[in-house]
Formats: sequence, C-alpha cells, structure tokens
Amino acid sequence: MKITHRVFLLVLSLALLLLIGWLREGSFTFALTDFWFVAGALMLVLVSLVDQPNFSKDANIFANGTAALVSLYSIQAADRGDFWVMFMVWSSYLILSSTILMVRRSRPLHQEGRITQLVSRINRAIGRPESIFSALFLWGIAIQFSYPNDRGTINSLLVFWGLFMIVNVPSIAQTLSDLVTGKDKADGKPGVVIGIQSPRVAIVRLSPGLAADMVGQRFSIKVSSGEVVAEGTLIEDRILQGFRQGRLAIHTFGTGWKKVSAETRVSLVPIEAKPSDARALSTVADGSSIATLQFNIDPRSPLHTGQVVHVSNAGTTTYYQVVGATVVSHQLADGNESQSVRVQAGQLGKWISERASFEPLDWVASAGEIVTLSGKEAGQSTIPEGKTQLGHVPESTFPVHLDVQDAVTHNTAILGITGSGKTYLAIHLIEAYLAQGVRVLILDITRQHYSFLAKNHSPTKIRDLEGLKAWLSGGTPLGIFQFVGADDRMPQTTASFVKECFDWGQKDVKLRAGVNLPARLCIVMEEAHSLVPEWNQAVSKGDQEEVNRTAKYILQGRKFGLGVLLISQRTANVTKTILNQCNTLFALRSYDQTGLDFLKNYMGDDHVKTISTLPQFTTVLVGKASSSLRPIILKVNNFADRWKDTNDNDDNEIIP
Repeated sequence: MKITHRVFLLVLSLALLLLIGWLREGSFTFALTDFWFVAGALMLVLVSLVDQPNFSKDANIFANGTAALVSLYSIQAADRGDFWVMFMVWSSYLILSSTILMVRRSRPLHQEGRITQLVSRINRAIGRPESIFSALFLWGIAIQFSYPNDRGTINSLLVFWGLFMIVNVPSIAQTLSDLVTGKDKADGKPGVVIGIQSPRVAIVRLSPGLAADMVGQRFSIKVSSGEVVAEGTLIEDRILQGFRQGRLAIHTFGTGWKKVSAETRVSLVPIEAKPSDARALSTVADGSSIATLQFNIDPRSPLHTGQVVHVSNAGTTTYYQVVGATVVSHQLADGNESQSVRVQAGQLGKWISERASFEPLDWVASAGEIVTLSGKEAGQSTIPEGKTQLGHVPESTFPVHLDVQDAVTHNTAILGITGSGKTYLAIHLIEAYLAQGVRVLILDITRQHYSFLAKNHSPTKIRDLEGLKAWLSGGTPLGIFQFVGADDRMPQTTASFVKECFDWGQKDVKLRAGVNLPARLCIVMEEAHSLVPEWNQAVSKGDQEEVNRTAKYILQGRKFGLGVLLISQRTANVTKTILNQCNTLFALRSYDQTGLDFLKNYMGDDHVKTISTLPQFTTVLVGKASSSLRPIILKVNNFADRWKDTNDNDDNEIIP
C-alpha cells in the first residue's frame, strides 16, 4: 500500500477512535488519560501504519516492548492483576531478548544458530504492534468499560479493531488501495513497481493473471492515467514471499518515467507477440569491466560454462563467454533472503564474419543493457584460407580455428589430466600441420600416436639417431620415435634429437634480418614432463644439463622454421624455460594447483577456475595462433570417423 494510502487510513482510524470516545465521554479527555486509547489503540494505529508497516526488526521489537512496559505503569495499583503481571513479563521479555539479539547477531538470520533463529522468529510474531498493542487495547477495553452498561462502546471498539486488523492484511490493503485510486484506465495486466534496481531496471510485482512464460516479452508500461511512461522487456519472473515478481529492463523512457517510484501502480501491455526465439537473460550488473561481464539470473535458468551471450555496446553487438557462476543472496524486507546466480562472462568481442574471428572492444558494456543468450545459429562463417578449424564454441556455430604457422614457429602446449582429450587434440594439430606441408617428428612415450596415424599418413619408423638423420634427409612428412620401457636416457635422447633437427634446420639457410623462415618442422613431445622435466624433477644433474641443451635449441629454432608441441598432464613438472616459450596454450581439464597458478599468467583467474570442471574434449585456448585475441573455450570437433578402424585397445603398440 502506498504511503499516501497508509496516511489516509491512519487519519481515518484516529478519527473513528476519537468519535467513539467522544460519543462515550462527551469530551476528548480520554485521548490523554485512558489506557485503552493511549497505550492500545493509538500505539496500534501509529506503529502499524507508520513505523512498522511491513515487519519488525530487533530494534523495533525493543521499542515496542519498552513502550508497552512504560504504559503499564500508568495502570492504577487497584487494577493491576494477573493480566498486568503477564503483560509486564511479556514486555520485559521482548526488551531483554531483543537487546541480546542486537548484541549477538552479525550475520543473516539463516546463518545464525537454531536457538537464535527460534528466538528471533518468536519475537517477530509476539513483538509486532498488531500483537502486543492489540492485546493492550483489548485489555484496556476490559478494565475501562463494563458490560452491559457500556455495551455500545465495547462493541464499537471491537468492530473497529476487527476491521483495522482485516484492512491491515497486505493483500486486502492492496485491494482497498485499488478501490481508492480507481480502476486503471490502461489496458493490460496490472502490476506494482516495488523498486528501481538501476536507472534501467525496475522490479515489478506481477499480476497472477499475467500469462506464464513471459520472459523475453516486450511491454509498454502505463500508469493509471493511461500514459505510457516506458517500454521494457521482462527478464525475470519468480515467486518470492508468495507473490509473483519480475524484473523489467527498460529500453525507452517517457517523460512520465521520472515520476515512477516504489509502490507505483502500472499496467503492462504486450507490444507484440513474444518472439519465438526470445532469449533475454538479464541486464549488465555492477562489477562488470571491459574484460568481464557480470549479470544475475534466476537460479532455474539453464546456462553452462562456455555458452555465449551478447549485449549491445555502443551500438555494436559484443559477445561474451560464460566462465563462472556464483550463488548470491539478497536480503528481503522481512529478514528472509532470496537467491540468484551471479554469472561471470569473459569478453570475446564483436564477430568479424569475413575473418571468422572475434575482435575485442575497448570499453565496458553500459549498466542495464539487456544480456541475451546467443542462439546456435550465431557465428556461421567460412574459415579463411590457410587456417585450420579445430572446433566451435559450445552450443553455438562460432568456429574456432588455428594459424598453423604461428602454432609451430611460436610453439604450442597442450596441458590436461589423463582422459581429458590431450592426445585426441594433438592428433588434430598434427594432421593440420601435415596438411599444410609442415614435417612432424613425434617423440612418443605413450605409443598411441602410431596407432592413430599409421592408416592415413604412413609414418616413418625411427629407431635411433641415425634413423632420424635418414628421415630428415628425405623421409615421409611424419616420423615417429617411440621410447620403450623405463628409459633413463629420455632427456639425453630428446636433447640429441632436437639438436639434430636444429642442425638440419639451419643447414644451407641464409637468414635475413627480421625475417624468419616459414614453419618447416614441429617436434611433438608426448608426456613432456619426462622428456624435458623441471629442474627439481630431473633424476640427475646430467639430465638437467640435457634439458638446458634442449631448451637452447628450441629458443633459437623459430628463425629456422622449427617449433615444438608440448603435451603433458603435469604442468608443474615441465621445464618452464621451454613452456614459457609456448605462445599458444590449450588447457584441458586439470586439478594441479601449481599448474593452474601457472596458467593464470596466460588467461586470468576467471578462465582458470573453469579448467577443473571442463568436459572431455573441451579446452580453453589462448595465444598467438588462436582465432580469438582473448581466451576462448572450445569444443574440439569430433573426427572419430577418421580413426574408426583403429584398434583402440592397442594403445601400447610398439613400432615393429
């Protein structure tokens, strides 16, 4: 009920009480002396309508108990009996318990202990003005008047009390408020603005008669005069505290919008049929930045990590990818709480169809802009020539592609736990390298690569350093060397192979200042933590020296068209001297905290937090070779048909 309506009811109630008292006494002296009026009716009306129209806090209950206790001392000693003692105990309890609660409570009620919750809820029931002052009012009538001599006065006061209590029920009060203001002149379904969350978001109590599933519907908003004061889209529809409540994102403002405030009665009129593809989710919330979009959604809204949303940013459709979500609580007026989900989404940028890539924007999205879920049809584009598509953004058709030249010459790493899809993704990359004329040497501990690649690429079987020299001199584009058993010489063998490749790469090559050769050879190091271990993981000092030797050649290899593809499930155990030179990273599911801390330097906290929950064959890609200038989550394409004849149970096949 509006404050103006409460004031009207206050004036009407006091007028009726004064009239009843004057008819009984013939004067107004009772208004200053009689307990039933001063301590009962007056306090009941004033506190219920003005001070505590919605609910009573601990401080309110303390004040109510104090007022009741003080008023009880005005009762003459002769009239003090059992009821007087009961009211004294009641008032004293409210004062003492509310004082303790005010001192002890420092958290929302649902987070407090059970005893604190119980006492607080009891106090809210028996400490409300409708409870304690109603009791004093009725007891005051009993001790002030006698029956049947004052039957008319008693009946009048009891009728007044009954009507007042009924009118003060919120739903009935709202109905009477509607009768006072008259029927809305606007068509559509009625609603009540109960808050302005931001200049462009209004919280509205919706009519039960409004059709279900109206999220995404655009409405014109009219006041009772019929004036259209705004247009907006319904972005949330929930039941809170027994009422249907929604949020409206305002698009256009009329001149009358500035007069709209909490408790304004409005009418919601659908502008047109709800679009079948309406996906309005929320609005841009506080905490958003250039890099990260934040917004709140109904906990029932189905969203997933990696999905794409978009907003209008300075007239440009800007895309963001969901990277995190947190349940947050909001304090309600009666001390209860509601929950919503605060979503974090990393900026991808505007979509450049000609390049099939995202271009970041350099400014934050405006507060209150509608956040819309992008459909699966968004982002359909042709991959530019010379690029290789690896996958797509989850639940969309936005393709994600790779620049092979940059992936090789600036080095690439694939990191993730066993079973996350590292080898599957590595095969994609290897085949992409081969398709663009880049030779590939695989140093394989797992003995999986030969099984997958033998059918389509006829790899050369390299058994030793001499075999490598022969392959470099004119073998097939793909060469595979397998480590057999627990080879303690892995770092040494790796260093020797890398040096031989480096010598081949620089042979008969004349470099020009500032010009690097195109990608020619990529060395794939499977289980790289065993081939180039971190200094504190090396078995011996000699191994560390071999790792340093490998790193030296890799650091210089780019100018000769040489690069590496590191694959590891133990990020912390791979030498950072080489890993830090990988300008493109694929991060699949991982739990290693040291590894996650390392990845923060590449992609930031928000994306790193998603890594431990990524589904199989889903990865975060970041770096120079990516089609996205910002970190992006992608689902690797399913190329299983290419290997459908592979014996998947023969993962340990040894090259014959």
